Amino acid sequence: MSMENWNNLCKVPETSLKTIGFGALKGKSDINPQWRIKAMTEVYGECGSGWSHRLVEQTITPGANGEILVFLQVAVRVGDGVEFTGMGGDKIVSKNKSGLVSNDEAFKMAYTDALGTALKCLGVASEIYEGNFDGSRYRESTPATETKQVMSQDMLSTSIRKIKDELPEAREAKFNQVVKYFSDKSIIEVEQLAQLVAAKDGE
Repeated sequence: MSMENWNNLCKVPETSLKTIGFGALKGKSDINPQWRIKAMTEVYGECGSGWSHRLVEQTITPGANGEILVFLQVAVRVGDGVEFTGMGGDKIVSKNKSGLVSNDEAFKMAYTDALGTALKCLGVASEIYEGNFDGSRYRESTPATETKQVMSQDMLSTSIRKIKDELPEAREAKFNQVVKYFSDKSIIEVEQLAQLVAAKDGE
């Protein structure tokens, strides 16, 4: 897979996006599943020859309050290459205010979900999953090689002082040794270190 193919698949036309108006994903973008198939066909050729997908595994399991769940694993293959798999799921039987309700679309919805997850490995709709679409327009994406924000010396010193102020003096020398390792790490990594140290100090 080349970055050229990835870039041809990463951006979803706004006509194939719909804002989710309810539930845990409220405000996120729902992608038209037919667009995924069209985009893959444009880049890799006809489904069944240039690329293909298949059901790998199906699991049906009881949920809470009498609900029944289905989980599917779907594999996607490009040409004669390796397969990429994705998981998806839905409720065959769900509970609402009126009681238990069956969903005859559950298997189709779970398959669509799993297929979309597998296609992420090929870059399909990656601009959406990277958060580069704000609901009305695309933001400029950042190359993967440039995403790490290394701390400047001033920023690192400020973070170190902030963490050390919360540590007993007896642990300060040992902490200084640990910080040397993080001198070329990202802001996020140093913040994670701070959280870890604070948690340990509270034990």
